[in-house]
Amino acid sequence: MTGEVTVTGEHGESALSSAPDPQLCGRIEDDDTLWKVAWECEERPKGSRWLVAKGEKGHLLVPTDRIQGIECPDLVSGAYSDKDHNYWRWAWDRAYDWFGQPPWGTFGLGVNSAGSRSKNQLHIHMSVVVQGVAGDLEQARAAGTVAKDLSHWPFQLTTVKGWDGKLSARDPRSYRVVHTANLDFNLFAALHDYVITPTGENMAAQTLIVVGAGGGQKDGYYLLNSRKDLVKPPTAPGVGYCDSVLVCK
Repeated sequence: MTGEVTVTGEHGESALSSAPDPQLCGRIEDDDTLWKVAWECEERPKGSRWLVAKGEKGHLLVPTDRIQGIECPDLVSGAYSDKDHNYWRWAWDRAYDWFGQPPWGTFGLGVNSAGSRSKNQLHIHMSVVVQGVAGDLEQARAAGTVAKDLSHWPFQLTTVKGWDGKLSARDPRSYRVVHTANLDFNLFAALHDYVITPTGENMAAQTLIVVGAGGGQKDGYYLLNSRKDLVKPPTAPGVGYCDSVLVCK
């Protein structure tokens, strides 16, 4: 992001002194199909900050501001980082309307890394969770491999057996997982501050996923983070997309 930013609160709430960086956040004139949908949609309420689009499976929450993806620094500290731009909270509330009752079961949200997405306009996948994933997370929490606070998030690796994109056996992948009581904070800023900054990794390479915790998803949330080269064999590999955990395709 260009220009100075004055941080006024925890996890990226800020006052913006210049426009978002077009190299990392995109330009209004960009020719991306999902961005065109958000920009040209005549049915969205005036002044709204997001709309919902149909995904291959499930739904997508799409900001109506030009935000290329997870790598846009203004999601962390800038134009899109305050409480009025908590896309995750909005997405969870919308997903609950669709998937929060039987027969759907556990649902979740996810954003892909820059290298693992097909559209260059930020979109949060909202869908049901792959069978078995919720159980893996509950077992990991009981075993102590899920971080209890954000400061320990970078150091807790958990193997989750998701979907491999085929009809074959479940696909084990490594994630950093932390449990949180609520989503009333900037998840992009939390990922940046607690994982990217201490590890020196690239924000663009990350996937970020939210899954409801506990029976009936009434015990807070699991935040899952991974990237393609997160770990080396023989440990289960990392992944840069949310499709392994969420039924998105």
